[in-house]
Amino acid sequence: MARAFQAQQGFGATTWVDQRRRTYRHLGFKRGPGSTLLNLATLRHALRAWRKGFRQGATRGDPWQQGGVLVVRPGGEAVLCFASEEAGDLAPTAEVMAAARRAAQPWTG
Repeated sequence: MARAFQAQQGFGATTWVDQRRRTYRHLGFKRGPGSTLLNLATLRHALRAWRKGFRQGATRGDPWQQGGVLVVRPGGEAVLCFASEEAGDLAPTAEVMAAARRAAQPWTG
C-alpha cells in the first residue's frame, strides 16, 4: 500500500509503515465507523472533495482508521501532531508547511 501511494504521488522520501497501528493508537488517532465516519461533518467533507474533483478510489488498508499529520524533526522531536476528528478532517496546509519548515531548521538542542 505504501509503495503504491509513493508511486501514485511521486513521493520518494522514506516512508514507515505500522501495520499493527500502534503508532495511531499512541498518537490518539481515531478508529471506527461511529462518530468518525458516519456523521454530517464527514458528508460535508465528502461533498467539498467531490466539488473539487476528487473521487474515492479503491480502499486499501483499514477503512475505519482515521488519519492525521505528524511532522517530526531529525532526532525524534514532534513539531506537529494533528489527529483527524472524522473522515475528511484535514490539517490546515499553512500549519503543516510551517511545521515542516520548523522541522527542517538545524536543531539547537
